[in-house]
Amino acid sequence: MKAMVLRQFGQPFGEEDVPLPAIGDHDLLIKTEACGVCYTDVKIASGLFPEISLPKILGHEVAGEVVGKGKEVGNFQEGDRVCLYFYLYCGQCPSCLAGKENLCLDLRGRIGFDVDGGYAEYVKAPATHAFKIPANVSFEEAAILADAVATSLHALKEQAQLQPAETLAIIGAGGLGLQAVQIGQVLGARVFSIDIEEKRLEMAKRLGAAATFNETSGNLREAILAHTRGVGVDTVLDLVGKDETINCALTFLKKGGKLVLVGYSFEKPFSVFPAVIMRSELAIIGSRACRPKDLQAVIDLVATQKIKPFVSETFPLEQVNQVHDRLKKNEILGRVVLKP
Repeated sequence: MKAMVLRQFGQPFGEEDVPLPAIGDHDLLIKTEACGVCYTDVKIASGLFPEISLPKILGHEVAGEVVGKGKEVGNFQEGDRVCLYFYLYCGQCPSCLAGKENLCLDLRGRIGFDVDGGYAEYVKAPATHAFKIPANVSFEEAAILADAVATSLHALKEQAQLQPAETLAIIGAGGLGLQAVQIGQVLGARVFSIDIEEKRLEMAKRLGAAATFNETSGNLREAILAHTRGVGVDTVLDLVGKDETINCALTFLKKGGKLVLVGYSFEKPFSVFPAVIMRSELAIIGSRACRPKDLQAVIDLVATQKIKPFVSETFPLEQVNQVHDRLKKNEILGRVVLKP
């Protein structure tokens, strides 16, 4: 099969002919129909995850058609349309038994990270990690559900426990942020979008953001306070995760507000005076990917047309290097999908 293989950090992917994945008794063989490209893929390819061994086929946002199954698989048939949950959780540890598979204590890897993923014509996965997608959901839309969409749902519904009529400010209007605008509305919040690119803010507005703010224009705190009658926002979802964005967010959170961190940076740690947190009883909450139940929830939301995943462009698999270059240059609006 054809695959785009990463053999050296910081170097382009190479097109190779590699063997089909060998499936076990409990696995599925899936013909990749679409694979989303996440900025995490760029970080991996750049060498920021040195624990990941090479060579590797990246790609953790995968949707496709079942073309083979292990002899112990009974709930899938060839021809089924599926997307994948990419955390290979054990199902037995305390985290898994508590329904927090994203925090598995005996994680067996992640598709597209530690095991080969969707930058290829075929991928294998345990049947337990495949989710059927309805006929009215395209492969392109389904591919990005497990990360770009379900990550936002997990962060806002589970971690922030966002309530109807609350205010939500989303820092970053990229591949995740534009999906999060829709999720925030589904949960009943009044959504603000913050970015440094006007074209992204325009799209956030089209997707339903009540107000948008360009961080480069200055006076961000004053502008947001003006929209909240001086109170501040209930929740900030930071999809950038840099020292600057975190400290900025703390200036316009209301007393008792929540800052949820999904974005992360390896550049430097963030620094904040503890008194800032204490005096206003602010909460800083981490949110890692999603759980299987979150993925099923967003599949249902898309199937019932309550949200529509925003896929801005599709490219042939062979153009993955160009896509990564454009992501580095901040030239991508929304989520891009590769098609083998």
